[in-house]
Amino acid sequence: MVKRGDWLVDVPDSNNRIDYFTNTFKYIAIFSLIESLSEEKFIDFYQFIVSKKYGIQFPISDKIKLDEVYRKYKEKFGSIKRCISFFKTLPPDRQHDLVSRLEIRGTEASIENLAKYLYELRSKFVHEAELVLHMSYGTTVSCKKKKLVICRLSIKDTMYFFEEGLIEHFRNCRT
Repeated sequence: MVKRGDWLVDVPDSNNRIDYFTNTFKYIAIFSLIESLSEEKFIDFYQFIVSKKYGIQFPISDKIKLDEVYRKYKEKFGSIKRCISFFKTLPPDRQHDLVSRLEIRGTEASIENLAKYLYELRSKFVHEAELVLHMSYGTTVSCKKKKLVICRLSIKDTMYFFEEGLIEHFRNCRT
């Protein structure tokens, strides 16, 4: 699905493969697979706040307190946590290789920040239909949240890193 899932069109006098659609489709598919690999049980925010297990006091008095409860929920059950865990299964030298392919000025170069950024790209498509334009071949330069982003990570690279992470995931399942 990902390796051969090119977005093709049949329009005279045009390229039949649309790179930015193809890359977005493949990227979203990879992230869906990453999220599905997590063995952590998902619960939604409502289940979290009504569960006695997490000790949420009602009524929640104000927006600040609600934000704090939501932050705790995201730390425990957020999908981004699953993505960070997935990328951390890569060997350290591969993590370093992956991190070195994405530079966000003013942000520490770490596997956690890389995973958060990549997850944000996924979320922008899922929630706002923003295409993934950074995964072309070569180097792309853009601006996200007023920060310069230099990306040397192609969709092909992303597929290789995913394959390595998938192998590590199943290798760790045996132990």
